[in-house]
Amino acid sequence: MNEKLRDYWFPVATVEDVADKPVPATLLGEALVLFRTSQGVSALRDLCIHRGTPLSLGWIDGDRLVCAYHGWGYAGSGACVQIPSLEAGRPIPAKARVLSYRVQEKYGLVWVCQGTPAEPIPDFPEYADPTYHVFWTAHRLRANAARVIENVMDFAHFPWVHPGILGDRSQPMYESTPAERVGNEIHYVVDDVATNAIRTYRVTLPYALHMHVRRRSGEDQRLSALFFVSQPLGDKDTIFWFGHGRNYDLDQGDETLIKQDHHVIEQDQRMVEAQRPEELPLDLSAEMHLKGTDAAAVEYRRSLAKLGLGS
Repeated sequence: MNEKLRDYWFPVATVEDVADKPVPATLLGEALVLFRTSQGVSALRDLCIHRGTPLSLGWIDGDRLVCAYHGWGYAGSGACVQIPSLEAGRPIPAKARVLSYRVQEKYGLVWVCQGTPAEPIPDFPEYADPTYHVFWTAHRLRANAARVIENVMDFAHFPWVHPGILGDRSQPMYESTPAERVGNEIHYVVDDVATNAIRTYRVTLPYALHMHVRRRSGEDQRLSALFFVSQPLGDKDTIFWFGHGRNYDLDQGDETLIKQDHHVIEQDQRMVEAQRPEELPLDLSAEMHLKGTDAAAVEYRRSLAKLGLGS
């Protein structure tokens, strides 16, 4: 994995998943353990310093994570604070500690940064907006995290991969869509005549995308705010987090939309997992690009390359 990715925030679990038991997670090829104490959620390397046992096999005792093998207890800082077999009066060795990582709880997810944050957590403003209802789904794709996000950016595949849902094969044309780099983001707007929708895209480097969807015209003013972020497990293995917000049918359940979301992602999964090369090519000469519909993808690849965030 690219070491520079360690300086960005990625989701690793839902807030409600991290309760009274240790939770294993994987990020950038590394096994982590999450656990909640009175100080909040902590994230440690999932390996006891003593005999290499995963700490996620243990349990929580007060503000300590206890290793199941020999009972060593760890604080949220990663420091060992309990060794049951240590003779009375002997101090716990200073090197008895495991790596700990920065953690934030935001938008209902637990986010981890394994290095020094280069940017804040991407923005999802509708999550705190009382006029919206938001729910999360998560999907595992055997694909590169950047390939997964670029697929969401790419609206030209909608008529072919998602006919009758996001596109219409009888109307496959889209207007030229320029993309603009603004700080750590890429902005562009798609006026989709086929589905009577205007989609406003905000891509946050390296692996997050916010999409606001509204109707082009008419009395139907339903608004959707979609937030996608990749959790890279490895170079070719990704958990794809999908936050779905809406300002309509707030008293209705989410089952219909969840079923549709799963169906759409299954359609995408078939394509993305089959792409070659598996890792997103940042050399723009490696694949063909069209002016207009591919402008955002070109800017995305160019921006990742400038940041040195290739695989």
